[in-house]
Amino acid sequence: GSTQFLIEMSAGAGKIIGDTFEEIAEILSKIKKQLTKNKIEIGVCYDTAHAFESGYDIRTQQAVKKTFDQFDKIIGLKKLKLIHANDSKTDLGSHIDRHEHIGYGKIGLEGFRALIHEPRLKKMNLVLETPADGKRINDVKTLKKLRQH
Repeated sequence: GSTQFLIEMSAGAGKIIGDTFEEIAEILSKIKKQLTKNKIEIGVCYDTAHAFESGYDIRTQQAVKKTFDQFDKIIGLKKLKLIHANDSKTDLGSHIDRHEHIGYGKIGLEGFRALIHEPRLKKMNLVLETPADGKRINDVKTLKKLRQH
């Protein structure tokens, strides 16, 4: 089929791999030979809450730039195919996976404004993974409003 397999960053809770850019890059490197042989390309899904909970700050414009500079250096932005957008109920580097509605968590509105306005991510699709409690429509409205400013 035409569906592309993506590796999603984890929050690093428990005995998990894939919560650092280095681990994602190593996974991609280890399977590269097999993928090339079968003409398969694997991309990366950057989950805002998971990455934040793993210690990658995106609360400000400067932090977003630094984090995606680091991502590009270690993994390569060409591998980034999708962003799961959700705020985090827990602190930076907490390694506890708890999604929150946009602007109501520890990343905050400024972080999402910076993410949306990062030039390298301008054409990147964002998929909401905020809590399924009937308030996601507000998250969509919030992101659209941030995009305008």
